[in-house]
Amino acid sequence: MALRQLWYYPVYYGTLLLFGAGGFGLCVLSLLAGGLPPTDRTQRFFQRLIHRHLVFFHWWCDRAGLVHVRYDGFGTWPAGGRVLAANHVSLIDVTCLLARLPAALCIFKPAIRRNPVLGAAARRAGYLGNDGGHDLVRLAADKVAAGQTLVIFPEGTRAPPDGPPLPCKAGAVLIARRARVPLQLVRITTDSDLLTKGRAWWRLPRFPARVTITAGPLVPLDAPASTARLTAGIEAWFRTATPAPEFSPRP
Repeated sequence: MALRQLWYYPVYYGTLLLFGAGGFGLCVLSLLAGGLPPTDRTQRFFQRLIHRHLVFFHWWCDRAGLVHVRYDGFGTWPAGGRVLAANHVSLIDVTCLLARLPAALCIFKPAIRRNPVLGAAARRAGYLGNDGGHDLVRLAADKVAAGQTLVIFPEGTRAPPDGPPLPCKAGAVLIARRARVPLQLVRITTDSDLLTKGRAWWRLPRFPARVTITAGPLVPLDAPASTARLTAGIEAWFRTATPAPEFSPRP
């Protein structure tokens, strides 16, 4: 076991440097392309660049024995926009989802705008800050209605690794209803403390980390329940994996 841990020290910190270097390169490219108009086409181009960066990152993590990701139920979904709502257990959650989705938006914390590894590329890709209030709901709904996929964590932040999911906010339901698109639930589980809440990123976590991402029920647009009831149903599903009566089976 001691020899195995010796392997993980250089590989883990080297992988963090690899991720940072790739993200910084994307940010430099984003700044060089600053003269391009922020059109839907430009945003999708940078979304695909980020996707390819994360595909390579997770390929490397898998080969290095750091993180093994399994996707369950992620088939070919119907064309068109949708809101993908997932529980939040680790900072690696969004990288797993964006590595699976060739072009997708996500909602990030405002501090990401100033991050030299992520900020410029996130802005170029059209990612949305979560400090927008009602304007955020309107803007996100417009993008989703135009055919984009939005990744959102209804809890708003990572849940404690040894506790239940946090209460869900209503934003995911509000955006899906305004855009008139379905809301796809996704459950994320892991057996590691990699980049979880309250753990410093520089401390060596338990490796290998196994992450399972499971597509859950589809919440249809025409569900008769109120926004509050649907939000409560989503929270209950994250806690128990039992679909609420108003949820349809997965597509």
